[in-house]
Parts: sequence; structure tokens; C-alpha cells
Amino acid sequence: MPEAPVMAVAAPTKPGREAARPVPRRSWRAVLAWPPRAGHGISLEPTGPVPGAARLGRVAGPLLAVAVTAFAAAQYAIGRPLAPEAWLAIAPLLASLALGPLRTTLLAGWTVLLGLGLTLAGPGPTGRLASSLAVLALLAGFGVANSMLRSAAQRRLGQARAVARVAQSALLREVPRSVAAARLASRYLSSSAEAQVGGDLVEVIADGANPRWLVGDTRGKGLPAVRLASVAATSFRDACARPGLPLIEVARAVDLSVTRAAGEEDFVTAVFAELDPAGWIELVICGHPPPLRLSADGELMPLAPAAFTAPLGLHPDLRLSTFSVRTGDRLLFFTDGLLEARDRAGRFFRVDQQIQVLSRPDLQAAVDELLDRLRAHTRRRLDDDVAVLLAELTLTDPAVQPAVPGPRAAASAAVGAA
Repeated sequence: MPEAPVMAVAAPTKPGREAARPVPRRSWRAVLAWPPRAGHGISLEPTGPVPGAARLGRVAGPLLAVAVTAFAAAQYAIGRPLAPEAWLAIAPLLASLALGPLRTTLLAGWTVLLGLGLTLAGPGPTGRLASSLAVLALLAGFGVANSMLRSAAQRRLGQARAVARVAQSALLREVPRSVAAARLASRYLSSSAEAQVGGDLVEVIADGANPRWLVGDTRGKGLPAVRLASVAATSFRDACARPGLPLIEVARAVDLSVTRAAGEEDFVTAVFAELDPAGWIELVICGHPPPLRLSADGELMPLAPAAFTAPLGLHPDLRLSTFSVRTGDRLLFFTDGLLEARDRAGRFFRVDQQIQVLSRPDLQAAVDELLDRLRAHTRRRLDDDVAVLLAELTLTDPAVQPAVPGPRAAASAAVGAA
């Protein structure tokens, strides 16, 4: 039986431009596959410690104190040691892994006092008992020292995270909740709770009647990827500030900046978008997964260009693609971390199965639930950062759409064709 095609949104096609091409319902893996690349920044949502860890740390101290007291009482009641007094040091050693220095010190002092009491009350050679008590004191002191060192390391890590958040806010400026002809929601999910910084970027330019945005992903991780993502975002802002510059020329300017700043094996996958309130969206896709359009009638399809080009920094043959859109459509832009996320069985996260989530009336809640499902799918273990931008279109009345491209759009299309 032939596959049922996905129907495209019924909207007029602007002369000289392409509409979203229908794709089979079952061909998602093929359609969402973009050219392979070597190797495989908005609200920050780190995949940090499991919720409830702080509560466990608060109750660990009393539980350990009760446990060590019960152990000492059992030894005293029997009249002969169940184990050497040094075994009492297990309590402060465990406490040093979760409690602060003060609580660890209190527990260590209580443990040493219990050991001293058992030593004075228990039978046996004085030398052996004194030796066992000395070992207990040394281990308890080690637990206190370990807790102090761990707390100091956590303070340094907290300072590093604060610096990382500042760097991330400079790299990824806050995305506005609304621009001309669209409402926006964006999130950044970092795979590293320690850094909260990565090479993904989302930049939105809301100046003017036609908003533009860039969603990109830098190859690699760490500071080199952050630096290259910053270069791309800054270049995009500067290019968009030049009056009348077509989108494809903006992409060309960003490619030039990335090429100058990138190393021999560095590149940035990116998708540039410009929204025309009359009912069109222009895209320049450079080695990046195409955005998805969820139409008002619930059909989800990729806005795939006729041909993919290489990522920025690898001399891409830039091409402009234009698609018709309507009021009520939702456009999902994302980085490849969303598609490549797997569960423990190796199954990919299926974006095409999230139509109900993406259709939620509250745009911000829709993005939050999408990422919640992603984290549940991977059990909070991400191998790559995820940047998501969801746009809901609020266009002008389709009845007033121009029958032919305006002068600015026609010039942009001509540049893309050249």
C-alpha cells in the first residue's frame, strides 16, 4: 500500500519561490538526516544534581549519629567488642562525602567520645585499646579534613558556574518573547552542569518589520567552541545592523568571520531565518537540521531546502529557500542535540512524536515540556547541548498578501539564485 503523503499547508506560493514539499509520514529518519559532519547558548537549564540531594544531606548527619551510637551501645551491652573501635570512624568518613565541615566535626567528635568510652570500659590490653583509639581519632580527623576540602572545591565550582553564567548571557542574549508577526520561546539545555556553557547559539534580531534569527551549533566543546560561537553571534548582529542587507549576504558575512576565526577542523552548522509578516519565511541552511513547521491543522513537516550546503567555515555554497507560512503555524528550530539524544537502549528521541506537546496553548510551557520529555528519555544524561527556539506566527491577513515579491524580497531571491 502506498504511503500517505503529509499535506502541505494550503497557502499561496510566491512566484519564483518554493513551498514546503510534502514528505511521507514514515520517512522522518531520511528527511531529518542532513549531511554528516566530522565528530559529532535564553534560559540555562543544566543537567545538575538529582533533586532531593540537599534534603538527603540534611538527614544524613542525624542518621549517622544514631547508627554509630547504636553500634557503640551494642558493643557495650555485649561486654566484648564486636569490632575494633576504629570501625566507628566509618560514620565521619561517610559524613565527609555529603555534610559540611561543622556537621562532620560534630559527628567526628561524638564518634571519638564513644570510642573513648568503649576503650575505658572494655577489657583487653591497654596498648591495643590505645592504638585502636588513635586510629579512630586519625580517621575522624581525616573525615573532617576531607569535608573541608570538598566544601572549598564546591565554593570554587560555584564561582566558576557564576562566571560561566555571565559568559553565557553575553554569548546568548535573552530572546524576546515577541517580535513582529511572531511569539517566541527558547531554551538552552547544557550537557555539562559544571560549565553551563557550550557551542550552541540562538540569536534573535527583533529590529525592523522583518525579524531575523540564527540558530547554530559549533563543532566540539569547551572554550574553543564557546569562542567560535561568540564570533558567529557577534558577526550576525553586526551584519543585521547594516540597512538593507539581504539574508543571504548576512549569512555570507557570518561565514567570512567564522572562517577567519576557526581552526583547521572547526566549523559551525547554522540556519538563518527571516520572517516576512506577509506570509513568507526565508531560510539559509548551512549543514544544520532543517526547522520543523507545525501547521494549524496539526501537520508536522520539515522546511527542507532543495539542497543542503556545507557548514560555516567550510566554504558553503549559500542558497536561499523561501516557504509560505500562515498565522497559527509554529516553527521549531533546534540543534542536533535534540535529534541525537538517546535512551539507554540506544533509541533516538522522536521529535515527530511530540506534536501534542508542541501544540500546547502556552508557548513557554510547550518548550519546557519538550525538554522535560527529552531529559526523561535520556534519564538526564545528555551527550550534547540542546538549543531550542519555538516561534508561533501571528501574520497579517493572508488576503492582503502581495501577489509578487516586494523589491527587498526580490533582490534577496536574486542574490540567492546567483
